[in-house]
Amino acid sequence: MATVSGKLILSLTVTTLVPVLINGCSSLMPAMQQGSDRGIVKAPVEINTAVKKSQRELVRFDAAPLPRQAYNSTGEKLPYIQQPNPYITEASTIPPGARSTFVVASGLLRDGDLKGARTQFKKLTEKYQKLSGPWVKLGAIAEKREKYDEAVKCYEKAISVNRDNVNAYIALGLLQRRQGNFSDAQNTYIKALNVWNDFPEAHLDLAILYDLYLNKPEEAQKHYEAYYFLTSERDEKVHKWLVEVRRRTGIEHSFIDIPPKETVEVPVEKADKPSVATAAGTPG
Repeated sequence: MATVSGKLILSLTVTTLVPVLINGCSSLMPAMQQGSDRGIVKAPVEINTAVKKSQRELVRFDAAPLPRQAYNSTGEKLPYIQQPNPYITEASTIPPGARSTFVVASGLLRDGDLKGARTQFKKLTEKYQKLSGPWVKLGAIAEKREKYDEAVKCYEKAISVNRDNVNAYIALGLLQRRQGNFSDAQNTYIKALNVWNDFPEAHLDLAILYDLYLNKPEEAQKHYEAYYFLTSERDEKVHKWLVEVRRRTGIEHSFIDIPPKETVEVPVEKADKPSVATAAGTPG
């Protein structure tokens, strides 16, 4: 995470693309590229613990799920089968009219025509009420217009239309974090991970939130490691963050790769046979 005038600016480098979809069908724009503060980041250098007083208390959820490296009976690692993105794998037919309008509206948004794009996406939400993707786009437009309350409502609407729309969770969590609503952002990322356990970007965003904003380095370590594991250990930048947070926590063992304990067979000693007393020699 880069620092400017001693203050930390959070951003991300994305290695796994999460497409912005209309009810399960992909389009052209990756969700993780939304937002102007998601560029290349350096290792954490300070922790921001300021939290808005008005934000809600942490909601109790089950611990955010973590991937686990499996082993066979002889102690060898098994290939990890990653859970598929439920939003992409949904079987759904998109009407041709909705698809073409979405493409046109996305083009307007890329060209900076917020008004035109907003009009087209609004039409989609009115005509195709079961599509959640247009609501995510409307949320992004509202953010650009600095209508943050409206953006939150759009992202929440997208989730209510399709709870599997993982892009909506990421966008909502990022906005909540930017607004200083750190506990709300944590809850949103945990919800996303309960929808898709192996969601790399949700693990990474949650790790950064724990690391820099909630001062929970041990929790951050778990989710940095989860992201690194799920992206096949290709992201050297995140690996450096993981090494750095391990120095702070002092925890060197893995939360993901836990080899089975070796069993040592202990021989069972035979019990001594009880002695049998004879009548001979017994005083009578």
